[in-house]
Amino acid sequence: MEYQVIVIGGGPAGISALLWCHSLGLSALMLEQAPELGGQMLQMFHPVLEYPGFPNATGHELRDQFAAHLHTYDLKYQLAAKIEAVDTTARRVVLKGENLQAQAIIIATGARNRTLGFAEEERFPGTIFSQSATRDAKLFSGKEVVVVGGGDSAFEDCLILAESCPRVTLLHRSENFRARKSWQESVLANPKIQVQPNCEIISIAQLSVEMVELTVKNHAKDSTEKISAGGVFVRLGIQPNTDFLRRQIALDEAGYVVTNQAQQTSVEWIYAVGDVCRPVCLSVATAIGHGAIAAKDIALRIKAENY
Repeated sequence: MEYQVIVIGGGPAGISALLWCHSLGLSALMLEQAPELGGQMLQMFHPVLEYPGFPNATGHELRDQFAAHLHTYDLKYQLAAKIEAVDTTARRVVLKGENLQAQAIIIATGARNRTLGFAEEERFPGTIFSQSATRDAKLFSGKEVVVVGGGDSAFEDCLILAESCPRVTLLHRSENFRARKSWQESVLANPKIQVQPNCEIISIAQLSVEMVELTVKNHAKDSTEKISAGGVFVRLGIQPNTDFLRRQIALDEAGYVVTNQAQQTSVEWIYAVGDVCRPVCLSVATAIGHGAIAAKDIALRIKAENY
């Protein structure tokens, strides 16, 4: 089956691209491997304050509005779409053994939360390990917890958890924090929060179904200590979903797709939008803008070829 545009990814960037393809008269199909639309919006449990018009909407609520917009125009997309292969040179996507051909492909696969890389994270998601205090703080009330990271999310989680946890330990591998200054000041002033820079978790042992023991290496002191925790909040930022593009397309040192101002990649007629291409500002608003830019550029190029 052939389309003018295939959009891979159903987060805000992909949804925007699909809507703009419709507006510009392009035949398009969006493929999302998850069972529901939304991408990283599903990980936003707080109000998305920077998105105009919906000042109090959470990521889920904003996603619902976006999905309703798609339904208004009866646009074509597939959920739980397990793509078997993507050939960027041939502009071909293999889905359930069927070859889907396109004149252009828009990569909107987004990013995922970084993990510590220990097996225990997969064994105890939501019971010991979490990636959002906004969502899970109540589950860990009264427990001593550890937060790992040095950015806004880590510091915000510390402040949220300190409201109901007797002790919060913040571990960061460096002594330089990326979090906004006001949150750093609040965390450092809170007697229930202990900040430990230059520290890295080197092993995790299960003590019970509700407790783990972390072996922590302090690189500045060249020492180790063991910390027992009833909850571990991993806030290490994100990494792009680009494994399937390696050796096919230009990626930067961190694995993000390299694009120009029109969202074009190193491969002709292949575009990338949203978090997957490391935007200056990681936000829903930026992702939506990328989707519009890519669809518009494709439409202009197709029109030029037809003259």
